Amino acid sequence: MSKDDQKRYLILKDSNIYKGLILLAIPLMLNNFLKGFHDIIDMFFVGRIPEHGTEAVAAIQLTFPVVFSFLALGIGLMIAGTALVSQFVGSNQYEDASRYASQLMVLATILGVILMIVSFIGAPMIIGLMGPDEGSYIFENSVAYLRIRAFEMPVLFMFFAFMAIRQASGDTLTPVLISGTAIVLNTILSPILISYFGLGVAGAAWATLIANVVVMPVAIYFLIFSKSGVQVSWRYMHLEAGVVRDIITTAVPASLGQAITAIGFGVMNGVIFSYGPDTIAAFGVGNRITSMILHPAMAIGGVISAYIGQNIGAQNIERARKTFKAGMILSSGMMAVGAGLILTVRTPLAGLFIIDNPVALDLASNYMFYILIGLPLMGVFQTFMGTYNGTGKTKYSFIISVTRLWLMRIPLVIFMREYTTLGSSGIWYAMLISNFLIAIVGYFLYIRIDFKPKVSLREKVHRPTEYKTT
Repeated sequence: MSKDDQKRYLILKDSNIYKGLILLAIPLMLNNFLKGFHDIIDMFFVGRIPEHGTEAVAAIQLTFPVVFSFLALGIGLMIAGTALVSQFVGSNQYEDASRYASQLMVLATILGVILMIVSFIGAPMIIGLMGPDEGSYIFENSVAYLRIRAFEMPVLFMFFAFMAIRQASGDTLTPVLISGTAIVLNTILSPILISYFGLGVAGAAWATLIANVVVMPVAIYFLIFSKSGVQVSWRYMHLEAGVVRDIITTAVPASLGQAITAIGFGVMNGVIFSYGPDTIAAFGVGNRITSMILHPAMAIGGVISAYIGQNIGAQNIERARKTFKAGMILSSGMMAVGAGLILTVRTPLAGLFIIDNPVALDLASNYMFYILIGLPLMGVFQTFMGTYNGTGKTKYSFIISVTRLWLMRIPLVIFMREYTTLGSSGIWYAMLISNFLIAIVGYFLYIRIDFKPKVSLREKVHRPTEYKTT
């Protein structure tokens, strides 16, 4: 069997769905782990900037929802591309898959350039709206960080499209090899630029930009010249109204969900900032550490999307439903094990990044306790997201993303601050409660999914493929 046929067999025919999910998720887990490790390295060296360690950590944490709100549009395109292209792959309509993939790349590039301009020009206003005083260390460094990161928007958007196209084909390894190379380079550059050259917070941004730009030509080469999977083609690079409509209508709910969620995290940061730099630093460090455990669930969710998409394209509805159940067990189980391992060592781990500040360290330890005991719920959440995206029901992704943050978490956080004496602990309680409630909402949305294709499939389209093991 060719590589493409092996992947199709694994996704569409292999009786052990757990094995398929794990095999395809392992490269994504490794990539997410490397990304989380890099984020921790960044935080480690930024936290040691002389006289400004806690403020520097807070400056980067403040920019996270801003950067993510811009990247949300690219993530939405990636979700749409994975859903649509995977359904064409599942039904053996590779020419249609190439057409959609090519125009996905064009749309991603155009959008990346537009957001680069917006984020660079708007950085001072955006950061100012989040609370820090103009001219303060946090304000100046947050603006500098955001402006440098603006230049990587076109590259990142192109890479999102690349990931969607390769994952839709069942190839989770190639994107990880390229992304992993960028992350390793980023991890090497970060301490050099932050500490050795004394660039501080800006050094972290420059390291990320340089690493992402360097590897992008390799991704483009794979998309055009690879002999396996779906390739982009110059003859499909002109935008067609029907294709653009399908991509946009699928991407918009996912993008809006991601963007509104990111804006919500910005609002959350504003509320948390009102408790002082110690609390927001604790929040940032706690998130960086616990995200290391969350990566497997995110990887499983990403694989579920392509897995279900291909099975819908092959009109194998029962297998698509079984994939959801297997993904739910895997994700929540991994989260429970990971949370149990980190729970007992959370304080010394936080102490690696918060130096000579016992108040912030205690806050980080307290926060991590509550986020860890609720981490299996994040496995449930990621499984629902992967399932909605794979079926093309991105409006459901929008609903649970927005509901969890805007209708549950933010109102709870504000209520805890204004009407209780819990202090910053009220933030942690609100996050745990919202994760529990959204799992219930997610189930009620799941039972409404019909697992019907989102693209126009031709009946009985099959390449002459036999799945042989010899």
